[in-house]
Formats: sequence, structure tokens, C-alpha cells
Amino acid sequence: MINGSMNVLWNIGSLVGLALIILLTYKVTKYLTEYVRNTLGRKNSSMASMAIVALKIFAASVITITVFYMIKTIYPDAALTLTAVMTAAGFLGIVLGLAAQSSLGNVFAGLVLVFSQALRVGDMVEYEGEVAVIEDIKLTHTILRLRDGRIIVIPNSNMLNSRIVSYTMIEEKVAATVTVGISYESDLNDAIKAMLEAAHEHPKVLSKPAPLVVITGFGDFSINLKLLAWINDPWIKPLVESDLISMIYEKFRKYNVEIPYPRRVLIFKGESEKQAEKQPQTLAQVKEVGEKGGV
Repeated sequence: MINGSMNVLWNIGSLVGLALIILLTYKVTKYLTEYVRNTLGRKNSSMASMAIVALKIFAASVITITVFYMIKTIYPDAALTLTAVMTAAGFLGIVLGLAAQSSLGNVFAGLVLVFSQALRVGDMVEYEGEVAVIEDIKLTHTILRLRDGRIIVIPNSNMLNSRIVSYTMIEEKVAATVTVGISYESDLNDAIKAMLEAAHEHPKVLSKPAPLVVITGFGDFSINLKLLAWINDPWIKPLVESDLISMIYEKFRKYNVEIPYPRRVLIFKGESEKQAEKQPQTLAQVKEVGEKGGV
């Protein structure tokens, strides 16, 4: 009788302890979530959201483990059944994990992006040739805003595996580039002078470092040149390059620098050459032709 009463009291105490643990875990998780949202969320919203997700996963794990061991202690027979159920759930989780491999990969890639600080919200980057600003980094995807206002959503695994140029992690000075070819008949020094004048006259081009022109090679129809003109705002790089192209075109007209059209050299055989090939070359051939003609 006494042992039975003790067991009942022990079971009641265990259930009360379980309820207190669940309540305490819930309260602590709620407090830490609010703290992270109010402090870290102001500086880095992506890291705050990731931290909140991690806290919730940790709380759910603590509650699950506590409930399992409490049931195992109070009802050992039921614990065996629960263990079998959890084992089956584990196998089911593996199957679902394989099916959702891509989504899980995006989740882990998002965690890497946020906690490594490789990319941050507000960074200016170049993704697949487009200059964009990172609007937000979610658990599975990253949101980019392009210069023309378009919003694109990129899976985090793509962001992690792609070649991305960051204009925020390095010095903000970036070179606006213009590549052009001039004809072989044009004066090379005049072409370089024209390109440098265009760069110096543009209000957004910096004087230090000074603009320069690089000869990149010989083409089929032209000598190829590249202008490097540094600016301190990567966001306007395409606009500056557009202005420089227009200005260089006008300068080339001023200095009589030709931008060549594609050229092809065609060789034709003359009529005299064709007739000469048809005429006999030896006396025997002349005699043979005469006999055939009835001469």
C-alpha cells in the first residue's frame, strides 16, 4: 500500500516536474527570442531570424528529450513502444530528408551565408553581370534588388556556389571600363588621347587613380583598346560607362579615329587568265585541235 502510494506520488511529482520544465523552456525561449529580435535584429535582421530559428529548434529538442525520458522513467513498457515509434520516425525523416535534399541544402547554405558574414543585408554585389543590393537573406533564399527596381529571389545554395563580386567588402572605388577597336589606318596615339580626354572630362571619374588606356591586342580588323576610369560609386558604373562610350565616339570623330567595319578580301580570276587556261600550250595540242576541227 505504501509502495503504491509512493509510486503515485513519484509519478505525480514527475509529471509536475515535466510541466515545469516545459513551461520554463517556453519562457526562456520566448525571452531570448524577444531579446535577439530587439538587439541583434536592429543590426542584422538575417542573423536575428536565423538565431531565433536555432532557439526554437533547441527548445523543441529539449522538450522532446525531456518528455521521452520522463515517459521511460514512469512507464517503462510504454517507452519501448515509443522507442520503436521514434526509430520508425527516424527512418521516415531520412527518406524525407533525401526527398527535400535541395531545400535542406538551401537552409544550410543560408546558415553559412549569415554566420560567416560573407554576404550581409545592404551589401552591393554583382550577380551574373547585374549590380544589385541584398535586400534580405531568408532561411532558404536571398532577395536581391537590381538597379532597375526588379526584385529577384535566388536560392541560397546558388548564392554560395556562384561567383559574386562584392563592392562593399572591398574599397568602394571601381573602374568603369570601355573596350573599343580602332582601324589599323588610324593613329594609335590620337585614339589613346581621345579616350583619356573623355575620361578626364566626365564629372564622376576620379583623378586619383588616374584613368589609363591599355592596348589589349590585335584583332582581325582592329587594334583593341580598353579604358579604365575609376569612380567611387559602383551603383552608377553602367551609367558612367554609357556616358564614356558616347563621349569617346565624339572624340574619335574629332581626331579622325576610325572604328572599322568587318572586312573581307576577295580574289577573282580575270577573264584573260581563264581564256589563257583554255588555250593549247604546245604545238602538238594546236595540231590536235586543228585536226578535230577539220583543218
